[in-house]
Amino acid sequence: MKLIDNIQIELDEKEILRLLSSRKGNQRKLQKASNLLLEQIRETTIESLEIIHPKGVYDVFESISLKPVFLFKKSERTVLAVCTIGKELEERGSHFISKGELAKGVIIDSIASHAAEKTAEYVNKIILENLKDEITEKLFTSRFSPGYCQWELDKGQEMIFNLVDTKKIGVSLSDSKMMHPIKSVSFAINIGKEIDQELGERGCETCDMVNCAYRRAKDY
Repeated sequence: MKLIDNIQIELDEKEILRLLSSRKGNQRKLQKASNLLLEQIRETTIESLEIIHPKGVYDVFESISLKPVFLFKKSERTVLAVCTIGKELEERGSHFISKGELAKGVIIDSIASHAAEKTAEYVNKIILENLKDEITEKLFTSRFSPGYCQWELDKGQEMIFNLVDTKKIGVSLSDSKMMHPIKSVSFAINIGKEIDQELGERGCETCDMVNCAYRRAKDY
């Protein structure tokens, strides 16, 4: 079991704007944001970075022991990981919404979602660096999460949380298979000589949720 902490992430203003646009159900290209909104985002981002605590934990397993079989059958070993930004920013956003300051709360929520995804990207990068000797002559997939790639959310989450010690980073799984803190990400990476390297990306390309804020497929 490996713990990854002391994570430093950088947040992208354009991505935060995109997430805000997605929340509003805007299917058009994002229009030029007002100076006031941009200033609110910048100020809130600075405040947010002071209270997030990105962490991740992962372990490596023999793929043959994992289910569903169709996702892991061509893989030799599989990384299972969970990462989070902690609960403070999430609670701060809820606080503003409860006070009726919806705009501030929504901006914080978008920043938190972006920070969680950036944390997952960072953890994914560190995992591959740590395993570089093991994967020198092998292929590895893009990370993919329960709920995508026809991986049932409830069964996928349950498997990961049964195998990975998420208590190390303060993440738990509810009876409804929701992660707490909510701004957490669980994922897998397959390693092997015959795996489908585009597994995680292809899941987005074939998904019919066109306006999903977390879509990775290009040209959307």
